[in-house]
Amino acid sequence: MLGMGGAVEFKLLGDVEISAAGKPVRLGSPKQRTLTALLLAKTNAVVGLPQITEELWSEQPPRSATANIRTYAARLRATLPAAERDRLTVGPLGYRLRVNADELDLSVFESAANTGRLALERGATEEALQALDLALAQWHGRFAQDVRTGPSLTAREVAVEDRRLAAEEDRCAALLALRRARTAIAPLQALVAAQPLRERSWSLLMRALYAVHDPAGAIRAFTAARAALIETLGIEPGTELRDLYLAILRRDPALCTDAGAVAVKPRQLPPPPLLAGRCDELERLTDQLGRPGSLVSIHGPAGAGKSALALAAADAVAERYPDGSLYLDLRRQPRVEKALVGLVRAITASTVDPDCADAQLRSLLASRSMLLVLDNATHVAQIRPLIPSSSLCAVLVTSRQSLCTLDGATPLHLGGLSNSGGLALLGLFVPPARLQAEPAAAQRLVELCGQLPLALRIAAARLAGHPRWRLADLAARLDDERCLLDEFESEDLALRDRLRDAYDVLAAGGRTDQLAAKALHWAGGRPAPELRASDLAATLGQSVPIAVRALDRLVEHGLLDQPSHDRYRLPKLTRLFAAELSLAAGP
Repeated sequence: MLGMGGAVEFKLLGDVEISAAGKPVRLGSPKQRTLTALLLAKTNAVVGLPQITEELWSEQPPRSATANIRTYAARLRATLPAAERDRLTVGPLGYRLRVNADELDLSVFESAANTGRLALERGATEEALQALDLALAQWHGRFAQDVRTGPSLTAREVAVEDRRLAAEEDRCAALLALRRARTAIAPLQALVAAQPLRERSWSLLMRALYAVHDPAGAIRAFTAARAALIETLGIEPGTELRDLYLAILRRDPALCTDAGAVAVKPRQLPPPPLLAGRCDELERLTDQLGRPGSLVSIHGPAGAGKSALALAAADAVAERYPDGSLYLDLRRQPRVEKALVGLVRAITASTVDPDCADAQLRSLLASRSMLLVLDNATHVAQIRPLIPSSSLCAVLVTSRQSLCTLDGATPLHLGGLSNSGGLALLGLFVPPARLQAEPAAAQRLVELCGQLPLALRIAAARLAGHPRWRLADLAARLDDERCLLDEFESEDLALRDRLRDAYDVLAAGGRTDQLAAKALHWAGGRPAPELRASDLAATLGQSVPIAVRALDRLVEHGLLDQPSHDRYRLPKLTRLFAAELSLAAGP
């Protein structure tokens, strides 16, 4: 709070004041007060003599201007308590008044307003409202209202006043998000009366009136906004305000929440993990994803590093989408209805009616430039309702299967790393000297990990946790197939879990997917990794075409390789997992 950091308080948001030990001090003549305001407005910065001169006398300073400034500064220093007079210093470049952030109402306001805006953007509306209330409580009139201002103070006043208006709007947006629309109406009406050209204020007022079941009032507000813009600027309202007006006219379901669609700028992307060996794929992906309107899908086997590549690419292009970025892990949120609600809530920071979340999401994304990352999708039907039709947005999807029926998607298949890429990934987590001491063992580790980034990452974690191990020691352990999958576990990383996820999706699917799950059981009980559709058909009592389709599903989910159109082969790690399934199921 103001004044908690020291014995002196400074105020600019209203009359210019300095208080010592809770008592105001006299600031002297008008020009001394202007000098005080200028030094406070340029908080902790050195203010040069030319700027002070221009501020005090405009274009006609007296010959004694420099001497006068020294006098005003000396008198200002004398008003401070004796122990605080070293706050005002003079040097060859000008004057500087040292002020702690919690001693100046302007600094408190700007810090709290920024905190409130960031809290609003991430959906913490109660926190946002508290911070914005603190910010606006600092105001007791206009900026430096009792001093004559020159060009520097006038420019600062314009910027600070704009920030105050934005904070007022943010506070009303928080009220709307908290379903307190009626409380927001009066301050919004005062805002548009004082600043009739601020379209965001008009938009919030229209939403507040609509939320309290006054659509006619919302329409009148639009009419008043349009008249003010045409009369003053000769322009029509912007796209967002016009779209809101049309949505109110047709009672758009996207407006069905009390809060309305109070837009924030979500930044949901998790931090990108370390990436190696994917330079070509990353360059191609960022090029495609950097174009608004693009839809890109990454597919590949479990453990290939699809999510890591997606997050690295999304992080690289996120700044090209000014309205924010959304991230959804569909493994954790597989239901489409909840996914829709989650995305709408991220944009509006408000409660959402599940019955109209799909329409509301389309309306919200229609005029916004946003990046969406839909991670770990299991099938096309799960993600199709989440993809906007807007040409301003870009969407990146990751999945084990190719999602080939996703219209307009550019696919990118991700397999294992090259040998050099695998070594580079190990080098991110294992000291280079340790790798260089055993080059053959390092190469063997890459091979035993199947060039899969997840397996390599786990191997690196095992080595980091056992600094006395040689690389050859871990390679020897991985060379034993009886416990290989057990070796690929470390903390929260487990290759077996990723393979199990892929299998569970098939086992819970339709008839063909369930046959594919049975085919994996069958394959795990065979001594050779090569598979033939005719053998599977005989085992399952199905026709060969049906068996082929089941094997194709395993290929599509990254659990089976297909060297040619009629040949199928189990990768080593999948074969070991399938053997565990077969053993657990019995004959």
